[in-house]
Amino acid sequence: MIRVRDANLHNLKHIDVDLPRDTLVAVTGVSGSGKSSLAFGTIHGEAQRRYLESVSPFARRLIGGAVNPRVGSVTGLPPTVALQQSTTLGGARSSVGTISNMSNSIRLLFSRSGSYPDGMRERLEYGRLDSDAFSPNTTAGMC
Repeated sequence: MIRVRDANLHNLKHIDVDLPRDTLVAVTGVSGSGKSSLAFGTIHGEAQRRYLESVSPFARRLIGGAVNPRVGSVTGLPPTVALQQSTTLGGARSSVGTISNMSNSIRLLFSRSGSYPDGMRERLEYGRLDSDAFSPNTTAGMC
């Protein structure tokens, strides 16, 4: 469970929120109710602050400015990725991976980190799956 306590940013006035982890969560509400302040400014801001805290000061300067969300506490927070809010971003075949430019890294991770069923590794050309096997733009990756 992600627990946000005393969030106080823009239209958020000292609110407490509990969000389930490892599931899709929709944040809804009327215009100006603080949805973006909660998702981007508070939750992602705190995750980014924690990440920046873990890297060297030199790397921190290269990455960008400090983030200091106005929140009492956030617990149970996993690493986050925030995508720009835009309805014109990407096309019909866009995905989170293509919009965030992480597709290649995700495909490489999938091709190298899994385990193979018995007898499968021997049938592969190089003894492992190529990252193209996870790309919808290749014959190997098409479903």
